[in-house]
Amino acid sequence: MKQFSFFAVLVLLFAVSATAQDAPQYTQPEGGVPLLTGFVGFGTTFQPGQQQLSPTISPIVLVPFGEKWLVESELEIEGDYTHTPNQPWDHSWDKGFEYAQVDYLANKYLTVVVGRFLTPFGIYNERLHPGWVRNFQAAPYIVGLEMTDSNGGQLRGAVPIGNFLDINYAGFFSASVNNSWEGSTRAAGERVGFFFPKARLEVGTSFQRQLQDTHVNTIGADAIWQSNKLPMDVRFEYARNRFVGSGYWFEGAYRMRRIGFLKPLMRKSQTELRFEQFFAPSVMGMVGDMELPDSNAKRFFGGWSCWIRPDVRTNFSYGREFIDSGDHNVWTVGLTYRFAFPLGGGGK
Repeated sequence: MKQFSFFAVLVLLFAVSATAQDAPQYTQPEGGVPLLTGFVGFGTTFQPGQQQLSPTISPIVLVPFGEKWLVESELEIEGDYTHTPNQPWDHSWDKGFEYAQVDYLANKYLTVVVGRFLTPFGIYNERLHPGWVRNFQAAPYIVGLEMTDSNGGQLRGAVPIGNFLDINYAGFFSASVNNSWEGSTRAAGERVGFFFPKARLEVGTSFQRQLQDTHVNTIGADAIWQSNKLPMDVRFEYARNRFVGSGYWFEGAYRMRRIGFLKPLMRKSQTELRFEQFFAPSVMGMVGDMELPDSNAKRFFGGWSCWIRPDVRTNFSYGREFIDSGDHNVWTVGLTYRFAFPLGGGGK
């Protein structure tokens, strides 16, 4: 793949954000209209001895067929520009399909998915990892021990139990694919969630088994709670693989629209906190992942997000990591622009 210009991405990001000020707002088209959506983002991470710049472009295409079929695909192109003291900037671009799948709505309780999809394990991978959704640019430690993408098939859906409980489920099988655009591991697994509407609480459990090379299991648990009284939500996730390690993260976000001062700013702002820990296995080297810490580690982040417009968000965060290689601070700054355009009639 040919190299992309870092400065071209910067110009594109800010030009799109600026012109969006005068652009007509997207309105929901009638059913059956293909949609181009996604985001353009730019993030920076500063820590002692390293500065990192991360431009990202992620277009998503949704094409419905009738009332039961949907084709959806996301291409992610992400740059990594890294600088260390007394060294020139090092840069690379990664590209690949996050998902490229066909969904068939068999009935109101079951959807059949075939193709490349986000692995249904925990809550971060499927629900929170996109740049315009996540509260912090840095992904939690434990994402490194979960399989994020799969190639194969899955069955998923939800079943209501009266008006007090909804059970949602997803079971999948993934084939081994050795491809830089859409690689995956041979594996199988599931996630089951229990949602209590009145309490606005969901708790879930996850399991996946790697079926190639070393056969190992990864188990997980998660929870999401939204307050009925405050504009606040809390998220939690835990994962464990006895060969790779275990860990958890705990995150809360509070929309600041009730703050009494600087109301024009506060009603567009959100403050966030995250604490996480990773526990390295007692025996190292059986299964490894370059994105995981090589020793016990913990860190916390405090952040602030502001929606300049509903489709343009900026965010800042400060964190501190405690690890054997040396405790240090981590600063991040980011900007994202979310776009959505109908590819047929129905939008204005």
